[in-house]
Amino acid sequence: MKSSIMTRVYWPCYKWPGRTFNFTLIEILKRIARSGYEAVDLCEYPLEFWPLTMTKCEMKKLKDTLESLNLKASGITIPTFSPGLELIPIEDDRKIILKRIERAIDLVYYLEGRTVMYGICPVAIFGVSREQTYKWTLELFKKSSSLAEDRGIDIAIEFVNRAFPTSDSILQFLNEVGSEHVGLCLEVGNINARPKDETLEEHIEACKEWIKLVHLVDPVNDEWLRRIGVNMKWVIRKLKTINYDGYLVTEAFAREIACNKLDSEIAKSANYLKELIRRA
Repeated sequence: MKSSIMTRVYWPCYKWPGRTFNFTLIEILKRIARSGYEAVDLCEYPLEFWPLTMTKCEMKKLKDTLESLNLKASGITIPTFSPGLELIPIEDDRKIILKRIERAIDLVYYLEGRTVMYGICPVAIFGVSREQTYKWTLELFKKSSSLAEDRGIDIAIEFVNRAFPTSDSILQFLNEVGSEHVGLCLEVGNINARPKDETLEEHIEACKEWIKLVHLVDPVNDEWLRRIGVNMKWVIRKLKTINYDGYLVTEAFAREIACNKLDSEIAKSANYLKELIRRA
């Protein structure tokens, strides 16, 4: 296991006048390289990091920057402000998200990363039944899985529990997709993306063969983690016993942190995770 952190953790420090590829993304990567985290999870956002429109020169600049900072790209996250296009009744619009996932797969492959993360919540919407949106969502991953298999990249799915209330419902979906390269993004800190009526231990045990990525929230905040039923030491040990060898990605903090203190708090979390992994 290795530690990684999402670029979006730093976004609150760059709210205005805006974020761009050539400035804010590079600045964020430099800060991550100093933090102690071993890798970065690149979050899509127009202008700053948008694989669909990246040129070959920008791709090379990104790869060269990562190498110069001795930083790995663990993967790409298609964040929760934009998933859901697979539920749109117009087929041409649904194709947009397929293109985004496939483009992200190609870019992760180029950067020598491991995963593309996408969140799903097929529900009845726009007069379309849940059965139909489920079918469209299933088709999305059946189509994108062929490229993932070809590139050796894993697609890690965040299952919103409003649509997937149990581990069994998650496993049913993954079995219907039928690809070894499409699996679960285990959400340790986001209680809306794991079954409400199952303990974290039960969820991990049920889905252990499908875990492709692990998301953490504020891993050093023991008091908050206890309130949501999480013990980080146990989580790391459990992941080791099931032979999980992927990335632990810090996706957010559960508290507001001033920008002038963010780097030190992130460094604390990086060191804490390294120590937990070492002792597991």
